[in-house]
Amino acid sequence: MSTPAAASPSAILDDPVAEGLRVLERADARGVPLRLIGGIAVAVRAPSVRLASPPRTYHDLDLTGIRDSSREIADLLGSEGYEPHVRFNKLSGATRLLFFDPVHERRVDVFLDRLEMCHTLHFRDRLLMDEVTLPLADLLLSKLQIAELTDRDAVDVAALLADHPVVERQSNASPGIELERVLSVCAEDWGWWRTVTRNLEMLDGKWGSVPSDTGPDLGLARERAAQMMKALHECSKSFRWKARATIGERVRWYQEPEEVR
Repeated sequence: MSTPAAASPSAILDDPVAEGLRVLERADARGVPLRLIGGIAVAVRAPSVRLASPPRTYHDLDLTGIRDSSREIADLLGSEGYEPHVRFNKLSGATRLLFFDPVHERRVDVFLDRLEMCHTLHFRDRLLMDEVTLPLADLLLSKLQIAELTDRDAVDVAALLADHPVVERQSNASPGIELERVLSVCAEDWGWWRTVTRNLEMLDGKWGSVPSDTGPDLGLARERAAQMMKALHECSKSFRWKARATIGERVRWYQEPEEVR
């Protein structure tokens, strides 16, 4: 089998959302399992975020894949004009790969099997449940796990909640944000639960700076956030959750992600 010719960096599109979709099309053509996560994934799945004022901007491209395909992912991105962070990929390639766009100076992060930031989100078994992105519940969790939620992240959360209903369980008949998935993650780990509930509590204040006449429907987002908060408080918790809850916030319950340069 012949190796596909490497693309020139000029093939990389200026629009980061369009570029993310282009990379996924190339991955699909090669049979490489890859999905979007992060802000660009939200832009694809929750269109109201594109109406926000000021406009939502994107500096990085975040992808998810499986560890077994790390070599194929690296070959794909290299052939599409991206430059690898050689040292980082050698040290961390079992869980994460890092590439650079030499034209637009964007980073491309590829998370393998799990997202390790303030909390760890395992998604290997959920990677291919939806087309293009991780499932909506996982996209929401990837935002709500951030201990210091930024205004941009808050707008992404608003768009996800405004554009999609919260459903007990995701199916073709009931597409939406799967509550069962959110509860399964948070009811097992008090740290996860505390960060998610704290962010849901804080969202109202952060959304106060978002103009109500443009962008996501904040009334609907608030309603669905309240629905999720109620379920998080009422659901059954694991023994491990209860044991950690006795310590509470006296000990830090999240990790501080290391900045990669």
